[in-house]
Amino acid sequence: MAPCFSIPRSVAARTGRWSALAVLALGLSACSAPQDRALEEFAQWHENARTQARAGVLRWSELYRESFDRLTALPSSFQQDSRLENTVLLLSAARKFEANEMTAQQFAVEQSDIEARLQARLR
Repeated sequence: MAPCFSIPRSVAARTGRWSALAVLALGLSACSAPQDRALEEFAQWHENARTQARAGVLRWSELYRESFDRLTALPSSFQQDSRLENTVLLLSAARKFEANEMTAQQFAVEQSDIEARLQARLR
């Protein structure tokens, strides 16, 4: 994999060590910014969609199916992988709930447990 940012040797030779480090740090932060932005956009979308699901406007299974699709489009990362894994579990629970294989209370407990485990993994 090619580095996202590199300092040309001629620039590194002419600048001081601190200048080179500052340029490198700036370059590295620019590499991670799109991934962070994508996760923030996903989180905003997810919160809005979750509000719709709570209001009954959107089925829970649709929320988690769309979450799965959106997460798979994001750059790979620990956070993306963890969220994706939990989304599969939540989608399964939502489908069981919608098929009347579990009560609303059971679904809420399962949902809460899965989300709590996700938050613990992301800390």
